[in-house]
Amino acid sequence: MFTKIKKYFKEVITELKQTTWPSKDATKNMTLLVIVVAILLALYLGGIDFFLQKIMEILI
Repeated sequence: MFTKIKKYFKEVITELKQTTWPSKDATKNMTLLVIVVAILLALYLGGIDFFLQKIMEILI
């Protein structure tokens, strides 16, 4: 049983060594992009919610 676990972790380490990680600048840019898109999406959905709420107030 322990030989299977040992083999598994050896394979994990081997795969991680083959992985190409993004640079710090690329990571910063992608993080900033995700934050900006999340904020824009939140504003968009918040705006739709606001207008639908106002429409419902008028109808009721």
